[in-house]
Amino acid sequence: MEEKTRTLTLLEQGMSFICVADDLKVTRRAIYNLKHEAATLPPGTIPSRKMGSGAPRKTSPPTAKSDD
Repeated sequence: MEEKTRTLTLLEQGMSFICVADDLKVTRRAIYNLKHEAATLPPGTIPSRKMGSGAPRKTSPPTAKSDD
């Protein structure tokens, strides 16, 4: 969340997408997507993480570590 806030702040201060992407070591497309998501939200709101992102865990009950 801190990186998203910092990204949007830098963009509001007038930094270019390229400079912000280089500063945060992410792609320009990631910066563009974040700005596009934030445009539809009320001011001061940060876009949340997408639900269900990432692969599901493949651990079955017999192979899961237990605290016994």
